[in-house]
Amino acid sequence: MITQSTASITLIRHGPPTVSLRTRITGQEFCAFVKRYEAAKIRRQALPPRSVAQTMHRANLVFSSHRPRALHTTKLLQPPVPPIVDERFREIEFPVHLPLPLPLRCSALTWTALAVLLWRLGYSPGCESLNLARQRARAVAELLTAKADCAGPVVLVAHGGINRLIAKELRRLGWRGPRLPRSRHWGCTTYRC
Repeated sequence: MITQSTASITLIRHGPPTVSLRTRITGQEFCAFVKRYEAAKIRRQALPPRSVAQTMHRANLVFSSHRPRALHTTKLLQPPVPPIVDERFREIEFPVHLPLPLPLRCSALTWTALAVLLWRLGYSPGCESLNLARQRARAVAELLTAKADCAGPVVLVAHGGINRLIAKELRRLGWRGPRLPRSRHWGCTTYRC
């Protein structure tokens, strides 16, 4: 059993992907854009901040989403132990077929924000509902808690949306840290007992 002072869970958001959310697309092109984004790795010139790499090097256990951008981020951070890769750490699933057949061109970020808003309002055809995403985040928080209690510092490399849900569950379980994890690329937020 690890002492409470050494148990920590760090949530890291992946680095900047090769596909930009500033790309201007129509609503009909959103699904194809999301597929490209899901397959993207990290930009070649994107190097992790030293502080994030140092946090990774102190980890006794490392977990990563199975998405290419998270795996590539994990590799760039050079973990001291082989990462445990699991699809439970994937990004939240929001609707990619939007019910707005407008020929309007907006940034992919705008379409993503709209899709997430619709998802939070209960629109989730063909994807994980908000309730299911919360259940998944709760299960992940419980897993990370159990591992941190046994192994000490634990790091998860994942995605902005799921990290927010996991952070909420960690705080419910008694972990201390920010209400919202850092959401920028390479965002690194640590929670302690």
